[in-house]
Amino acid sequence: MLSSQSRRFIAISLSICFILVLSLSPAVQAKSHSPKEYRLTIMSTSDLHGLIMPLHYNNNSPADHGLAKIATLVKKVRKRNPEALLLDSGDTIQGSPMSYYHARVDNKPTDPMMLTMNELGYDAMAIGNHEYNYGRQVFEKAAGEARFPWLSANTLRKNTKKVYTKPYKMFKMPGGLRVGVLGLTTQFVPQWENPQHIKHLDFTDVVKTANKWVPVMKKKEKADVIFVSYHGGLEHKKGADGEIIPLPETTGENQVYQLATQVKGIDAILAGHMHTPIEDVRVNGVLITEPNKWGSHLSVVDMKLYKKKGKWKVKEKKAKLLESSTVKADPKIVKLVAPYEKKTQQFLDAPVGKIEGDMTVRDPQYTRSHDTALIQFINRVQMHYSGAKISSTSLFDNAVPGLPSEVTTRDILSTYIYPNTLKVIRVSGQDIKDALEKSSNYWKQNSGSDPLEVNPEYLSPKVQHYNYDMWEGIRYTIDVSQPVGQRIVELTDMDGQPLDMNKKYDVALNNYRAGGGGGYPMFQGKPVVKDLNIEMSELMTNYIREKGTVPAEKDDNWKITGAKLD
Repeated sequence: MLSSQSRRFIAISLSICFILVLSLSPAVQAKSHSPKEYRLTIMSTSDLHGLIMPLHYNNNSPADHGLAKIATLVKKVRKRNPEALLLDSGDTIQGSPMSYYHARVDNKPTDPMMLTMNELGYDAMAIGNHEYNYGRQVFEKAAGEARFPWLSANTLRKNTKKVYTKPYKMFKMPGGLRVGVLGLTTQFVPQWENPQHIKHLDFTDVVKTANKWVPVMKKKEKADVIFVSYHGGLEHKKGADGEIIPLPETTGENQVYQLATQVKGIDAILAGHMHTPIEDVRVNGVLITEPNKWGSHLSVVDMKLYKKKGKWKVKEKKAKLLESSTVKADPKIVKLVAPYEKKTQQFLDAPVGKIEGDMTVRDPQYTRSHDTALIQFINRVQMHYSGAKISSTSLFDNAVPGLPSEVTTRDILSTYIYPNTLKVIRVSGQDIKDALEKSSNYWKQNSGSDPLEVNPEYLSPKVQHYNYDMWEGIRYTIDVSQPVGQRIVELTDMDGQPLDMNKKYDVALNNYRAGGGGGYPMFQGKPVVKDLNIEMSELMTNYIREKGTVPAEKDDNWKITGAKLD
Protein backbone atom coordinates (compact mmCIF):
# COMPACT_ATOMS: atom_id res chain seq x y z
CA MET A 1 0.00 0.00 0.00
CA LEU A 2 1.24 3.45 -0.92
CA SER A 3 1.96 5.91 1.82
CA SER A 4 0.00 9.16 1.99
CA GLN A 5 3.17 11.02 0.93
CA SER A 6 3.53 8.76 -2.15
CA ARG A 7 -0.14 9.24 -3.10
CA ARG A 8 0.28 13.03 -2.80
CA PHE A 9 3.35 12.90 -5.06
CA ILE A 10 1.51 10.83 -7.71
CA ALA A 11 -1.47 13.20 -7.61
CA ILE A 12 0.73 16.25 -8.08
CA SER A 13 2.59 14.54 -10.93
CA LEU A 14 -0.66 13.62 -12.70
CA SER A 15 -1.89 17.19 -12.33
CA ILE A 16 1.28 18.57 -13.86
CA CYS A 17 1.02 16.09 -16.75
CA PHE A 18 -2.61 17.07 -17.32
CA ILE A 19 -1.70 20.77 -17.44
CA LEU A 20 1.16 20.09 -19.86
CA VAL A 21 -1.04 18.00 -22.18
CA LEU A 22 -3.80 20.60 -22.04
CA SER A 23 -1.39 23.42 -22.82
CA LEU A 24 -0.19 21.59 -25.91
CA SER A 25 -3.69 21.06 -27.31
CA PRO A 26 -4.54 23.23 -30.39
CA ALA A 27 -7.65 24.64 -28.76
CA VAL A 28 -5.78 26.01 -25.76
CA GLN A 29 -2.94 27.24 -27.95
CA ALA A 30 -5.39 29.18 -30.09
CA LYS A 31 -6.97 30.71 -27.02
CA SER A 32 -3.67 31.73 -25.41
CA HIS A 33 -1.83 32.85 -28.56
CA SER A 34 -4.69 34.17 -30.70
CA PRO A 35 -6.43 36.80 -28.60
CA LYS A 36 -9.75 38.20 -29.74
CA GLU A 37 -8.80 41.67 -28.55
CA TYR A 38 -5.53 43.56 -28.64
CA ARG A 39 -4.32 46.96 -27.45
CA LEU A 40 -1.82 48.43 -29.87
CA THR A 41 0.44 51.27 -28.71
CA ILE A 42 2.66 53.33 -30.98
CA MET A 43 4.91 56.12 -29.71
CA SER A 44 6.24 58.84 -31.99
CA THR A 45 8.81 61.62 -31.86
CA SER A 46 9.61 64.16 -34.57
CA ASP A 47 11.91 67.09 -35.28
CA LEU A 48 14.39 66.07 -32.59
CA HIS A 49 17.05 68.09 -34.44
CA GLY A 50 20.02 66.40 -32.85
CA LEU A 51 18.98 67.18 -29.29
CA ILE A 52 19.76 64.55 -26.67
CA MET A 53 20.80 66.51 -23.60
CA PRO A 54 18.17 68.53 -21.67
CA LEU A 55 19.90 71.88 -21.97
CA HIS A 56 20.07 75.07 -24.01
CA TYR A 57 23.47 75.12 -25.66
CA ASN A 58 23.64 78.90 -25.91
CA ASN A 59 24.16 79.12 -22.12
CA ASN A 60 23.94 75.49 -20.88
CA SER A 61 20.82 76.24 -18.85
CA PRO A 62 18.37 73.36 -18.16
CA ALA A 63 15.75 72.61 -20.82
CA ASP A 64 12.68 70.41 -21.01
CA HIS A 65 13.61 68.70 -24.25
CA GLY A 66 15.92 66.08 -25.72
CA LEU A 67 16.07 62.32 -26.19
CA ALA A 68 17.38 61.76 -22.67
CA LYS A 69 14.01 62.93 -21.34
CA ILE A 70 12.08 61.15 -24.07
CA ALA A 71 13.82 57.96 -22.90
CA THR A 72 12.17 58.27 -19.49
CA LEU A 73 8.73 58.73 -21.08
CA VAL A 74 9.30 55.75 -23.39
CA LYS A 75 10.16 53.52 -20.44
CA LYS A 76 6.95 54.57 -18.68
CA VAL A 77 4.85 53.66 -21.71
CA ARG A 78 6.59 50.31 -22.09
CA LYS A 79 5.85 49.44 -18.48
CA ARG A 80 2.14 49.30 -19.31
CA ASN A 81 2.65 47.90 -22.80
CA PRO A 82 6.01 46.18 -23.40
CA GLU A 83 5.07 45.56 -27.05
CA ALA A 84 4.67 49.27 -27.85
CA LEU A 85 6.38 50.41 -31.07
CA LEU A 86 8.58 53.52 -31.22
CA LEU A 87 8.79 55.64 -34.39
CA ASP A 88 10.21 58.98 -35.49
CA SER A 89 8.97 61.35 -38.20
CA GLY A 90 12.25 62.93 -39.25
CA ASP A 91 14.55 65.95 -38.97
CA THR A 92 16.68 63.93 -36.62
CA ILE A 93 20.42 64.25 -37.29
CA GLN A 94 20.73 68.05 -37.70
CA GLY A 95 20.06 71.04 -35.49
CA SER A 96 22.16 70.92 -32.32
CA PRO A 97 25.81 71.78 -31.66
CA MET A 98 26.42 68.10 -30.91
CA SER A 99 25.09 67.05 -34.32
CA TYR A 100 27.04 69.88 -35.98
CA TYR A 101 30.28 68.83 -34.28
CA HIS A 102 29.71 65.21 -35.26
CA ALA A 103 28.92 66.02 -38.90
CA ARG A 104 31.50 68.75 -39.51
CA VAL A 105 34.38 68.15 -37.08
CA ASP A 106 34.54 64.45 -36.18
CA ASN A 107 32.28 62.18 -38.18
CA LYS A 108 34.14 58.96 -37.42
CA PRO A 109 32.19 57.73 -34.36
CA THR A 110 28.64 56.43 -34.60
CA ASP A 111 26.15 59.26 -35.10
CA PRO A 112 25.07 60.25 -31.56
CA MET A 113 21.39 60.30 -32.53
CA MET A 114 21.58 56.82 -34.03
CA LEU A 115 23.51 55.56 -31.02
CA THR A 116 20.81 56.86 -28.69
CA MET A 117 17.87 55.77 -30.81
CA ASN A 118 19.36 52.28 -31.12
CA GLU A 119 19.62 52.16 -27.35
CA LEU A 120 15.97 53.19 -27.02
CA GLY A 121 14.90 50.51 -29.48
CA TYR A 122 13.37 52.65 -32.22
CA ASP A 123 11.51 50.57 -34.78
CA ALA A 124 11.52 52.92 -37.80
CA MET A 125 12.08 56.53 -38.83
CA ALA A 126 10.69 58.67 -41.65
CA ILE A 127 13.29 60.82 -43.38
CA GLY A 128 13.06 64.58 -42.83
CA ASN A 129 14.26 67.39 -45.09
CA HIS A 130 17.09 68.32 -42.70
CA GLU A 131 18.58 64.82 -42.92
CA TYR A 132 20.20 66.02 -46.17
CA ASN A 133 21.84 69.17 -44.76
CA TYR A 134 25.28 67.66 -44.25
CA GLY A 135 25.46 65.90 -47.59
CA ARG A 136 25.13 62.37 -48.89
CA GLN A 137 28.08 60.84 -47.05
CA VAL A 138 26.86 61.94 -43.61
CA PHE A 139 23.29 60.89 -44.49
CA GLU A 140 24.22 57.39 -45.63
CA LYS A 141 26.65 56.82 -42.77
CA ALA A 142 23.97 57.66 -40.19
CA ALA A 143 21.34 55.57 -41.97
CA GLY A 144 23.74 52.63 -42.05
CA GLU A 145 24.40 52.95 -38.32
CA ALA A 146 20.71 52.77 -37.42
CA ARG A 147 19.38 49.40 -36.29
CA PHE A 148 16.01 50.41 -37.71
CA PRO A 149 14.95 51.39 -41.24
CA TRP A 150 14.84 54.94 -42.58
CA LEU A 151 11.62 55.19 -44.57
CA SER A 152 10.54 57.47 -47.40
CA ALA A 153 8.36 55.97 -50.12
CA ASN A 154 8.33 59.20 -52.15
CA THR A 155 12.12 59.64 -52.29
CA LEU A 156 13.42 57.87 -55.39
CA ARG A 157 16.82 57.29 -56.95
CA LYS A 158 17.31 59.82 -59.74
CA ASN A 159 15.41 59.05 -62.96
CA THR A 160 14.15 55.69 -61.64
CA LYS A 161 11.13 54.35 -59.81
CA LYS A 162 13.32 52.72 -57.16
CA VAL A 163 12.85 53.93 -53.59
CA TYR A 164 16.10 55.35 -52.18
CA THR A 165 15.82 53.65 -48.78
CA LYS A 166 12.65 51.66 -47.98
CA PRO A 167 8.99 52.61 -48.48
CA TYR A 168 7.45 50.90 -45.46
CA LYS A 169 7.94 48.49 -42.58
CA MET A 170 5.62 45.70 -41.46
CA PHE A 171 5.31 44.58 -37.84
CA LYS A 172 3.70 41.30 -36.73
CA MET A 173 2.10 41.65 -33.32
CA PRO A 174 0.53 38.99 -31.03
CA GLY A 175 -2.50 37.25 -32.44
CA GLY A 176 -1.20 37.71 -35.96
CA LEU A 177 -2.06 41.41 -36.03
CA ARG A 178 -0.14 43.01 -38.89
CA VAL A 179 0.80 46.69 -38.52
CA GLY A 180 2.19 48.64 -41.46
CA VAL A 181 4.13 51.90 -41.23
CA LEU A 182 4.50 53.93 -44.44
CA GLY A 183 7.24 56.57 -44.47
CA LEU A 184 6.85 59.85 -46.39
CA THR A 185 8.87 63.08 -46.69
CA THR A 186 7.64 66.54 -47.62
CA GLN A 187 8.20 66.91 -51.35
CA PHE A 188 9.50 70.46 -50.84
CA VAL A 189 13.05 69.25 -50.14
CA PRO A 190 14.43 70.48 -53.53
CA GLN A 191 13.18 74.00 -52.80
CA TRP A 192 15.39 74.21 -49.70
CA GLU A 193 18.32 71.86 -49.98
CA ASN A 194 21.71 72.39 -51.55
CA PRO A 195 21.29 70.76 -55.00
CA GLN A 196 24.62 68.94 -54.62
CA HIS A 197 23.28 67.10 -51.58
CA ILE A 198 20.28 65.64 -53.44
CA LYS A 199 21.42 65.42 -57.06
CA HIS A 200 21.01 61.64 -56.89
CA LEU A 201 17.35 61.83 -55.83
CA ASP A 202 13.83 62.67 -57.01
CA PHE A 203 11.01 63.65 -54.65
CA THR A 204 7.47 62.74 -55.71
CA ASP A 205 4.03 63.80 -54.50
CA VAL A 206 3.20 62.18 -51.16
CA VAL A 207 -0.52 61.71 -51.93
CA LYS A 208 0.15 59.90 -55.21
CA THR A 209 2.83 57.86 -53.48
CA ALA A 210 0.54 56.87 -50.60
CA ASN A 211 -2.17 55.86 -53.07
CA LYS A 212 0.40 53.55 -54.67
CA TRP A 213 1.78 51.93 -51.52
CA VAL A 214 -1.20 51.69 -49.14
CA PRO A 215 -2.97 49.15 -51.41
CA VAL A 216 0.29 47.17 -51.61
CA MET A 217 0.47 47.10 -47.82
CA LYS A 218 -3.18 46.09 -47.59
CA LYS A 219 -3.27 43.42 -50.30
CA LYS A 220 0.26 42.04 -50.51
CA GLU A 221 1.36 42.51 -46.91
CA LYS A 222 -2.11 41.88 -45.40
CA ALA A 223 -1.82 44.92 -43.13
CA ASP A 224 -4.65 45.15 -40.61
CA VAL A 225 -3.66 48.67 -39.47
CA ILE A 226 -1.73 51.34 -41.37
CA PHE A 227 0.16 54.23 -39.83
CA VAL A 228 1.79 56.94 -41.92
CA SER A 229 4.95 58.44 -40.47
CA TYR A 230 5.19 61.66 -42.45
CA HIS A 231 7.69 64.47 -42.28
CA GLY A 232 5.04 67.01 -43.11
CA GLY A 233 2.32 68.69 -41.12
CA LEU A 234 -1.36 69.49 -40.80
CA GLU A 235 -2.22 73.00 -41.91
CA HIS A 236 -4.72 74.43 -39.45
CA LYS A 237 -5.98 77.43 -37.57
CA LYS A 238 -7.01 77.70 -33.94
CA GLY A 239 -10.50 78.47 -32.71
CA ALA A 240 -11.33 80.85 -29.90
CA ASP A 241 -10.91 78.08 -27.32
CA GLY A 242 -7.61 76.92 -28.82
CA GLU A 243 -9.26 74.09 -30.75
CA ILE A 244 -7.30 73.01 -33.81
CA ILE A 245 -9.32 73.43 -37.00
CA PRO A 246 -7.78 71.40 -39.86
CA LEU A 247 -7.35 73.11 -43.22
CA PRO A 248 -6.56 71.83 -46.71
CA GLU A 249 -3.18 72.89 -48.06
CA THR A 250 -2.34 73.77 -51.65
CA THR A 251 1.43 74.27 -51.91
CA GLY A 252 2.49 70.64 -51.39
CA GLU A 253 4.64 71.22 -48.31
CA ASN A 254 2.30 69.94 -45.56
CA GLN A 255 -0.15 67.43 -47.01
CA VAL A 256 -1.58 65.68 -43.96
CA TYR A 257 -5.11 66.90 -44.79
CA GLN A 258 -4.87 65.54 -48.33
CA LEU A 259 -3.47 62.23 -47.12
CA ALA A 260 -6.42 61.85 -44.74
CA THR A 261 -9.05 62.78 -47.31
CA GLN A 262 -7.63 61.39 -50.55
CA VAL A 263 -6.01 58.10 -49.53
CA LYS A 264 -8.17 55.19 -48.38
CA GLY A 265 -6.99 52.80 -45.69
CA ILE A 266 -4.93 55.05 -43.41
CA ASP A 267 -5.77 54.69 -39.72
CA ALA A 268 -3.41 57.29 -38.24
CA ILE A 269 -0.85 59.86 -39.37
CA LEU A 270 2.19 60.60 -37.23
CA ALA A 271 3.02 64.10 -38.45
CA GLY A 272 6.03 66.38 -38.09
CA HIS A 273 7.88 69.27 -39.74
CA MET A 274 5.63 72.06 -38.45
CA HIS A 275 7.06 72.11 -34.90
CA THR A 276 3.55 72.12 -33.49
CA PRO A 277 1.97 70.11 -30.64
CA ILE A 278 -1.13 68.35 -31.94
CA GLU A 279 -2.52 65.80 -29.53
CA ASP A 280 -5.45 64.14 -31.30
CA VAL A 281 -7.24 65.61 -34.32
CA ARG A 282 -9.49 63.72 -36.71
CA VAL A 283 -9.80 64.36 -40.43
CA ASN A 284 -12.10 62.02 -42.34
CA GLY A 285 -11.86 59.59 -39.42
CA VAL A 286 -8.04 59.48 -39.58
CA LEU A 287 -6.27 60.16 -36.29
CA ILE A 288 -3.56 62.82 -36.55
CA THR A 289 -0.96 63.61 -33.91
CA GLU A 290 2.31 65.60 -33.87
CA PRO A 291 4.77 65.76 -30.95
CA ASN A 292 6.05 69.33 -31.39
CA LYS A 293 9.87 69.65 -31.69
CA TRP A 294 13.20 68.90 -30.00
CA GLY A 295 11.84 66.07 -27.86
CA SER A 296 9.56 68.33 -25.85
CA HIS A 297 6.70 65.86 -26.29
CA LEU A 298 6.07 62.20 -27.06
CA SER A 299 2.96 61.25 -29.06
CA VAL A 300 1.35 58.05 -27.81
CA VAL A 301 -1.36 56.41 -29.90
CA ASP A 302 -3.47 53.67 -28.31
CA MET A 303 -5.76 51.47 -30.39
CA LYS A 304 -8.21 48.86 -29.20
CA LEU A 305 -8.75 46.16 -31.80
CA TYR A 306 -10.99 43.14 -31.92
CA LYS A 307 -11.01 40.07 -34.14
CA LYS A 308 -14.12 39.28 -36.15
CA LYS A 309 -14.28 36.41 -38.62
CA GLY A 310 -10.51 36.16 -38.59
CA LYS A 311 -9.93 39.85 -39.31
CA TRP A 312 -8.78 42.61 -36.99
CA LYS A 313 -10.99 45.69 -36.69
CA VAL A 314 -10.24 49.00 -34.96
CA LYS A 315 -12.71 49.49 -32.14
CA GLU A 316 -11.24 52.62 -30.62
CA LYS A 317 -8.24 54.91 -31.18
CA LYS A 318 -6.91 57.87 -29.27
CA ALA A 319 -3.69 59.81 -28.85
CA LYS A 320 -2.05 61.73 -26.05
CA LEU A 321 0.98 63.98 -25.79
CA LEU A 322 3.32 63.23 -22.90
CA GLU A 323 5.49 66.19 -21.87
CA SER A 324 9.21 66.02 -21.20
CA SER A 325 8.78 68.71 -18.56
CA THR A 326 7.14 66.11 -16.30
CA VAL A 327 10.16 63.79 -16.06
CA LYS A 328 13.89 63.74 -15.44
CA ALA A 329 16.48 62.73 -18.00
CA ASP A 330 17.39 59.05 -18.16
CA PRO A 331 20.87 58.82 -16.56
CA LYS A 332 21.75 55.86 -18.77
CA ILE A 333 21.30 57.98 -21.91
CA VAL A 334 23.21 60.90 -20.38
CA LYS A 335 26.10 58.54 -19.64
CA LEU A 336 25.91 57.00 -23.12
CA VAL A 337 26.49 60.33 -24.89
CA ALA A 338 28.86 61.81 -22.31
CA PRO A 339 31.95 61.47 -24.58
CA TYR A 340 30.12 63.33 -27.38
CA GLU A 341 28.90 65.99 -24.96
CA LYS A 342 32.39 66.61 -23.58
CA LYS A 343 33.88 67.18 -27.04
CA THR A 344 30.92 69.37 -28.04
CA GLN A 345 31.34 71.63 -25.02
CA GLN A 346 35.07 71.99 -25.64
CA PHE A 347 34.35 72.89 -29.26
CA LEU A 348 31.71 75.45 -28.27
CA ASP A 349 34.00 77.19 -25.79
CA ALA A 350 36.73 77.86 -28.34
CA PRO A 351 37.39 81.62 -28.60
CA VAL A 352 36.81 83.30 -31.97
CA GLY A 353 37.39 87.03 -31.52
CA LYS A 354 35.91 90.24 -30.15
CA ILE A 355 33.01 92.60 -30.80
CA GLU A 356 33.48 96.27 -30.06
CA GLY A 357 30.02 97.60 -29.20
CA ASP A 358 26.64 95.88 -28.94
CA MET A 359 25.61 92.97 -31.18
CA THR A 360 23.36 91.22 -28.68
CA VAL A 361 19.62 90.65 -29.04
CA ARG A 362 17.66 91.97 -26.07
CA ASP A 363 14.30 92.31 -27.82
CA PRO A 364 13.73 90.21 -30.99
CA GLN A 365 10.90 92.44 -32.21
CA TYR A 366 13.12 95.51 -31.87
CA THR A 367 15.82 93.73 -33.88
CA ARG A 368 13.30 93.05 -36.65
CA SER A 369 11.78 96.53 -36.67
CA HIS A 370 15.02 98.57 -36.60
CA ASP A 371 18.32 98.37 -38.37
CA THR A 372 20.74 96.80 -35.87
CA ALA A 373 24.45 96.08 -35.76
CA LEU A 374 23.92 92.30 -35.61
CA ILE A 375 21.85 92.03 -38.78
CA GLN A 376 24.12 94.48 -40.58
CA PHE A 377 27.12 92.37 -39.53
CA ILE A 378 25.62 89.15 -40.96
CA ASN A 379 24.75 90.92 -44.20
CA ARG A 380 28.21 92.45 -44.40
CA VAL A 381 29.79 88.98 -43.97
CA GLN A 382 27.65 87.71 -46.84
CA MET A 383 28.66 90.69 -49.01
CA HIS A 384 32.34 90.34 -48.07
CA TYR A 385 32.69 86.68 -49.10
CA SER A 386 30.29 86.77 -52.06
CA GLY A 387 31.33 90.07 -53.61
CA ALA A 388 27.65 91.07 -53.97
CA LYS A 389 26.70 94.65 -53.17
CA ILE A 390 23.21 93.72 -51.92
CA SER A 391 22.37 91.15 -49.24
CA SER A 392 19.53 89.97 -47.03
CA THR A 393 19.24 87.79 -43.92
CA SER A 394 16.91 86.99 -41.03
CA LEU A 395 16.81 86.77 -37.26
CA PHE A 396 15.85 83.12 -37.33
CA ASP A 397 14.05 82.76 -34.01
CA ASN A 398 13.41 84.55 -30.74
CA ALA A 399 16.03 82.54 -28.85
CA VAL A 400 18.93 83.98 -30.88
CA PRO A 401 21.21 85.74 -28.34
CA GLY A 402 23.43 87.68 -30.73
CA LEU A 403 27.15 88.15 -30.23
CA PRO A 404 28.77 89.27 -26.94
CA SER A 405 32.04 91.17 -26.64
CA GLU A 406 34.08 87.95 -26.30
CA VAL A 407 32.85 85.66 -29.08
CA THR A 408 33.09 81.88 -28.92
CA THR A 409 31.97 79.17 -31.33
CA ARG A 410 28.95 78.70 -29.04
CA ASP A 411 27.87 82.29 -29.74
CA ILE A 412 28.21 81.86 -33.50
CA LEU A 413 26.19 78.63 -33.64
CA SER A 414 23.55 80.05 -31.29
CA THR A 415 23.14 83.11 -33.50
CA TYR A 416 23.22 81.49 -36.94
CA ILE A 417 21.35 78.30 -36.14
CA TYR A 418 20.95 76.71 -39.58
CA PRO A 419 23.62 75.04 -41.75
CA ASN A 420 22.82 77.36 -44.65
CA THR A 421 25.37 78.03 -47.35
CA LEU A 422 25.61 81.21 -49.39
CA LYS A 423 24.53 81.95 -52.96
CA VAL A 424 24.53 84.99 -55.20
CA ILE A 425 21.60 85.14 -57.62
CA ARG A 426 20.83 87.67 -60.35
CA VAL A 427 17.40 89.27 -59.96
CA SER A 428 15.55 92.34 -61.22
CA GLY A 429 14.70 95.45 -59.25
CA GLN A 430 11.09 94.27 -59.41
CA ASP A 431 12.08 90.96 -57.81
CA ILE A 432 13.69 92.85 -54.94
CA LYS A 433 10.59 94.98 -54.45
CA ASP A 434 8.35 91.89 -54.55
CA ALA A 435 10.54 90.20 -51.95
CA LEU A 436 10.36 93.25 -49.70
CA GLU A 437 6.57 93.30 -50.02
CA LYS A 438 6.49 89.61 -49.12
CA SER A 439 8.67 90.25 -46.05
CA SER A 440 6.52 93.20 -45.02
CA ASN A 441 3.59 90.80 -44.59
CA TYR A 442 5.35 89.71 -41.38
CA TRP A 443 3.80 92.80 -39.80
CA LYS A 444 0.10 93.11 -39.09
CA GLN A 445 -1.59 96.01 -40.88
CA ASN A 446 -1.74 98.99 -38.55
CA SER A 447 -4.02 101.99 -38.11
CA GLY A 448 -0.99 104.20 -38.16
CA SER A 449 -0.76 104.85 -34.45
CA ASP A 450 -1.16 101.44 -32.78
CA PRO A 451 1.84 99.43 -31.51
CA LEU A 452 3.61 97.36 -34.16
CA GLU A 453 2.41 93.73 -34.13
CA VAL A 454 3.52 90.53 -35.83
CA ASN A 455 1.05 89.06 -38.33
CA PRO A 456 -0.54 86.00 -36.61
CA GLU A 457 0.09 84.00 -39.80
CA TYR A 458 3.79 83.98 -38.87
CA LEU A 459 3.12 82.66 -35.37
CA SER A 460 0.59 79.89 -36.02
CA PRO A 461 0.28 77.09 -36.91
CA LYS A 462 4.06 77.26 -37.31
CA VAL A 463 6.35 80.01 -36.04
CA GLN A 464 8.13 81.50 -39.07
CA HIS A 465 10.34 84.35 -37.90
CA TYR A 466 12.96 83.09 -40.36
CA ASN A 467 10.78 84.17 -43.28
CA TYR A 468 11.16 87.88 -42.52
CA ASP A 469 14.24 89.32 -44.20
CA MET A 470 16.24 92.48 -43.58
CA TRP A 471 18.39 93.94 -46.33
CA GLU A 472 21.69 95.74 -46.71
CA GLY A 473 23.02 97.56 -49.78
CA ILE A 474 19.72 99.29 -50.55
CA ARG A 475 17.56 101.85 -48.77
CA TYR A 476 13.89 101.16 -48.17
CA THR A 477 10.91 102.11 -46.03
CA ILE A 478 8.03 99.80 -45.02
CA ASP A 479 4.73 101.53 -44.26
CA VAL A 480 2.70 98.95 -42.29
CA SER A 481 -0.42 101.13 -42.40
CA GLN A 482 -0.70 100.19 -46.08
CA PRO A 483 -1.91 96.85 -47.47
CA VAL A 484 0.69 94.29 -48.54
CA GLY A 485 1.73 95.06 -52.09
CA GLN A 486 1.77 98.79 -51.41
CA ARG A 487 3.99 98.91 -48.33
CA ILE A 488 7.39 99.63 -49.88
CA VAL A 489 7.08 103.39 -50.15
CA GLU A 490 10.79 104.04 -50.68
CA LEU A 491 13.30 101.86 -52.50
CA THR A 492 16.65 103.24 -53.66
CA ASP A 493 20.29 102.30 -53.97
CA MET A 494 22.69 103.48 -51.28
CA ASP A 495 23.24 106.73 -53.19
CA GLY A 496 19.54 107.54 -53.03
CA GLN A 497 18.76 106.74 -56.66
CA PRO A 498 15.46 104.84 -57.22
CA LEU A 499 16.01 101.15 -57.88
CA ASP A 500 15.41 100.36 -61.55
CA MET A 501 12.65 97.74 -61.73
CA ASN A 502 14.06 96.37 -64.99
CA LYS A 503 17.73 96.38 -64.10
CA LYS A 504 19.55 93.25 -62.93
CA TYR A 505 21.19 93.15 -59.51
CA ASP A 506 23.33 90.50 -57.82
CA VAL A 507 22.03 89.61 -54.36
CA ALA A 508 23.64 87.45 -51.64
CA LEU A 509 21.16 85.10 -49.94
CA ASN A 510 21.31 81.85 -48.03
CA ASN A 511 20.62 78.74 -50.11
CA TYR A 512 17.15 78.28 -48.56
CA ARG A 513 15.93 81.69 -49.66
CA ALA A 514 17.82 81.67 -52.98
CA GLY A 515 15.77 78.64 -54.01
CA GLY A 516 12.50 80.40 -53.20
CA GLY A 517 12.09 78.81 -49.78
CA GLY A 518 9.68 80.46 -47.36
CA GLY A 519 7.26 81.68 -50.01
CA TYR A 520 9.64 83.73 -52.18
CA PRO A 521 8.87 82.49 -55.72
CA MET A 522 10.48 85.60 -57.24
CA PHE A 523 13.88 84.02 -56.44
CA GLN A 524 13.13 80.53 -57.67
CA GLY A 525 14.99 79.53 -60.83
CA LYS A 526 17.04 82.73 -61.04
CA PRO A 527 20.60 82.54 -62.42
CA VAL A 528 23.16 81.57 -59.78
CA VAL A 529 26.16 83.88 -60.19
CA LYS A 530 28.16 82.37 -57.34
CA ASP A 531 27.67 79.36 -55.06
CA LEU A 532 29.77 79.38 -51.90
CA ASN A 533 29.47 75.88 -50.51
CA ILE A 534 30.60 76.99 -47.03
CA GLU A 535 28.19 77.29 -44.11
CA MET A 536 27.39 80.79 -42.91
CA SER A 537 28.45 79.95 -39.36
CA GLU A 538 31.91 79.11 -40.70
CA LEU A 539 32.05 82.33 -42.75
CA MET A 540 31.07 84.39 -39.70
CA THR A 541 33.76 82.64 -37.65
CA ASN A 542 36.39 83.21 -40.32
CA TYR A 543 35.45 86.88 -40.66
CA ILE A 544 35.79 87.60 -36.94
CA ARG A 545 39.06 85.67 -36.72
CA GLU A 546 40.49 87.56 -39.69
CA LYS A 547 39.52 90.93 -38.21
CA GLY A 548 40.33 90.08 -34.58
CA THR A 549 37.95 92.78 -33.37
CA VAL A 550 34.77 93.72 -35.25
CA PRO A 551 33.04 97.05 -34.54
CA ALA A 552 29.27 97.04 -34.03
CA GLU A 553 27.98 99.39 -36.71
CA LYS A 554 24.69 100.20 -38.43
CA ASP A 555 23.82 102.61 -41.22
CA ASP A 556 20.01 102.81 -40.75
CA ASN A 557 19.44 101.95 -44.40
CA TRP A 558 15.85 100.85 -43.72
CA LYS A 559 12.97 101.76 -41.45
CA ILE A 560 9.34 101.01 -40.63
CA THR A 561 6.61 103.65 -40.52
CA GLY A 562 2.85 103.58 -40.03
CA ALA A 563 2.91 102.17 -36.50
CA LYS A 564 4.04 102.97 -32.99
CA LEU A 565 7.48 101.37 -32.73
CA ASP A 566 8.73 102.16 -29.22
